[in-house]
Amino acid sequence: MALSNTQNARLGAILSVMANEEVPEEYLKKVVDDGFVGLESGRSYLTDKGIDEKNRLCTLAGLNIRYLSERNEQRRS
Repeated sequence: MALSNTQNARLGAILSVMANEEVPEEYLKKVVDDGFVGLESGRSYLTDKGIDEKNRLCTLAGLNIRYLSERNEQRRS
C-alpha cells in the first residue's frame, strides 16, 4: 500500500530523527507538535508515540526498520 503525502512526510521526518540526520524545520515542527518527537537540549528524539507511529507507517509501507532496543525487546517477549 502506498503512503499518502502526509504519511510520507511524517515517516521521513521520524526516520531522519531516528538516524540523527538534519530535519527541515517545517517537518520537525509538525512531528514535535503531533507528539512523535521530543526536543531536549537542542537534540531531537522519538517519543513512545513516535516509535509506535514509525512502526505503523513502516508496516503500511512494507518496511521493517527498528532500533536495536526494539529488536531486543521482541526477543525477550
